[in-house]
Parts: sequence; structure tokens; C-alpha cells
Amino acid sequence: MMNREESNPFLFDGIPTAIVCDILSRLPTKTSINCKLVCKEWCRIIVSPEFAELRRACDSYFSLLFFGKFCSSGANFVLLDLDKNSYVNENCNLSVSVDAMIRFKCEFTYPKWKLHLVNECNGLICLKTLEIWGPYIICNPLTGQFVIVKQSPKPFHFLLGYGLGCCPVTHQFKVLRILMTKFKYVAEIQTLGTDEWRTIDDAQTCNGKIGAFLHGSLHWYTPEDHSIWSFQLGNEKFVRVPVPEHTKGSRATEVTVFDSHLCFSCISNDSCQRDIWLMKEYGMKESWVKQFVMKKGEYGLLYVPLLRFGSGKILVSFRGRCNLLVYDLQSETYKQVKVHGVPSFELVACDMKLSALYSCIQCSTEN
Repeated sequence: MMNREESNPFLFDGIPTAIVCDILSRLPTKTSINCKLVCKEWCRIIVSPEFAELRRACDSYFSLLFFGKFCSSGANFVLLDLDKNSYVNENCNLSVSVDAMIRFKCEFTYPKWKLHLVNECNGLICLKTLEIWGPYIICNPLTGQFVIVKQSPKPFHFLLGYGLGCCPVTHQFKVLRILMTKFKYVAEIQTLGTDEWRTIDDAQTCNGKIGAFLHGSLHWYTPEDHSIWSFQLGNEKFVRVPVPEHTKGSRATEVTVFDSHLCFSCISNDSCQRDIWLMKEYGMKESWVKQFVMKKGEYGLLYVPLLRFGSGKILVSFRGRCNLLVYDLQSETYKQVKVHGVPSFELVACDMKLSALYSCIQCSTEN
């Protein structure tokens, strides 16, 4: 009698590729990496740009990336995959499955304390040295690859802001920086792998690091003109995005991504709460909706929402500190969250889409 393997030598051949792609796209990150080793066909599917888009659209997992030193092996990144079954238990521990955590290491030539996070884009992390004209380090923490983007000092220029983005058409990663001279703003961009800064017309002001990558654009807020500016990585153009009504003069504004929408959080001058707004239809001013408010906590009101849990709880981070908390909308209280196996950390990125995990990085690597 033939055994099962002999009677079905190609057990998966009869399954349509579209169904295989859909199944693989719903797996945790660690499992996806392991599935690349199953067969050449699965590896081809997983490394394709189309699979990255499918996984992003599936939206099965919310990923958190931590930066620190976590074990004797020297791992400096930890990735957590959170899904609908993840929660914060009564002891304030973030409960995740055993397959949800990955530890890995990138061999930077700079120590952790000399770097700061700029932003995350499609699974790549942009870090920068503390020197004004120091280089940017773009890394894929899951593969260990990284590239150094150098910048030379520019006399009579001040560096205002910078960020990493990805063109939705070519899938090329680009670093944008905004400078100021005595007379005007200057925007420059470098496509990874070219080692060349190009000047962009119609530069707009910026008052800090650039983040909030959504719909192929980088976003930031400027209080000078009470505007959200976006830079479209495809056509390399600046576009003004409308802000919510009646928010002019707000303090501690922050532009992020929450629930897969552009999020504008701020403190009104006459309130002791943080208002959380979501743009339900991208680019439409009338689609801004105030989702909820967060009351004042131990560290004031500089909290940023990350993830919505069940039972009216919101996972939040505190800007400027290495804290992860859960906010209860009903009791209006905060509790600090602990992550098992991660005693001390800096939150690097939230809701990572990890496209770069499945596609080739078009840049050289440094070891």
C-alpha cells in the first residue's frame, strides 16, 4: 500500500496560487520567514512585492518594534506581532503568543546612545546620529542589512527635518531632508543606492523629524501656517492636507497613523485633555472625526495612541520617554505596560507593514 507521501508527491500543487498567497499573508512574521524555506515556489511568493502589498492589505497583525539590548547574544531589536487575541492582562503584562516575538541584531558602527529614531517605512528603520550633519542609517532589522546615507555640511544651511519614505510605484526608498537658508526653504532627496542629493522645488517648512508615512506620502504638522504637509514620494511634490476644524492654536500637536488612518492629536488651549482625530477619507477635510479624548496622566498629555484593544482600552506611548501604557477610556486611567523578556526598551516603530522583509533592498550593505 502506498503511503500518503507517495500517493500525493505534490500535495500543494492543486491549490491555486492566489489561495496560497492569501494563506501565507495571514501568518505571523516569524512563520512567514520560516515559510520561505519550505519550497522555491513559496519563497518566490513571499519575496515578491505583490505579497508585501497583500500582507499589508490583510492587516492581520499590528507590529511593535523595540530597540535596546535584550540578551547576551547582543540582539538590539525585538519585534512583537499583536493580533486580535493580544491583550494586557490584570498584571499589566502584554500577552502575546510564543511565536509573536523575534529577536535580531543589526551590526551598527555607532552605539545606541549616539543614535535616535527618525521614522519607520514599510519595514525599514531610519536612524540618525546626533551630529547635525551626521549620516542616516537605514536598516532592515529582520535581515540585518543596512546602508549609511552620508551628508556633507552645507554652509549657511540649517537642517530642519528629515524622514524616510517609499515610492508606491517603483518601491524605491528615499530620504527627504528640509533645510533653511537666510532667504528660503530648501528640500533635498536621495534615492537609496544613488549617493546623490537632488533638490526639490517648492520646499515647505518643517519643525522637526518627518514621519507618518501613509498612502505613499510623508506627513508632518507646521504650527506657523496651521497645516499638515505631505510629500508624495511618487511625483516628489508637496501637498497641503486639511486639518480638523477649530484646532488652530492647539498645543503639542502630533501627526501619526492610527487604525490605518491619518491621525491628528492635539491639546486645545482651553482644555486638559488630548483630542484624537482621524481622517476617515484621505484628503477630505469633512471626513475628520474626533474619535476619543485622553485625560491628563502622570506625565501630562504627551501621549500618542498606537492600537485599539477590546473593552475600550487603547495602547499608547509617551512621547519622549521609553514607556508603553494602556489607557482605559471608561475609567480615564493609565497603566504602564510590561513586555515579558523586554526589561528595558525604546519603542522604535508601531504598526510596521514590513514590506521590506519580502522584497529586495535596492542598496549596498555594510558589515
